[in-house]
Amino acid sequence: MKFTKTDFLKSRNGIIPIDEHLAVEQNDLLHHTQVKSIPEVHVTGTLQFDGNSLVFSDLDMDGVMIVPDSITLEDLEVTFDTKSQTTYSFVKQNEDTDEEIIVVKKDTIDLNPEIFQAILFEAPMSLTRVSKDQYPSGKGWQLISEEDLESEEDRIDPRWEKLSEFKLDDD
Repeated sequence: MKFTKTDFLKSRNGIIPIDEHLAVEQNDLLHHTQVKSIPEVHVTGTLQFDGNSLVFSDLDMDGVMIVPDSITLEDLEVTFDTKSQTTYSFVKQNEDTDEEIIVVKKDTIDLNPEIFQAILFEAPMSLTRVSKDQYPSGKGWQLISEEDLESEEDRIDPRWEKLSEFKLDDD
């Protein structure tokens, strides 16, 4: 989704409403991520031009992304619902500002990187639909969950248990 400065000058009150459906199957932005594809995204919101050089985006995105199962690598559908707010500028800004402003090239704002970034932040780091009793194991090893690891850490090693009876004086 691209918009030019001319689009904003022609728009009513400098506001462009957004209501688009997108789908991303293969894309360079997804190539090095956990997300395999984004079969459906509904983007709504507004782009507001201040009449001078700044454009403020306020976007809501919801849809479905495909990610691999962390254990079996099967495709899993994950729903998401996220928001994004970004400021764009048609002219270079002073570096003194604390706010991050994206300076656009050729008077054209491309919303796709903002949309993809917001969706990728919603992607789970790991996800599995496999139950604990189906976790892989072998001779002398087994895959455990983080909850199992935490419960093991709470137990005292029987070899050190006798030491807990001693009281030490710190005088």
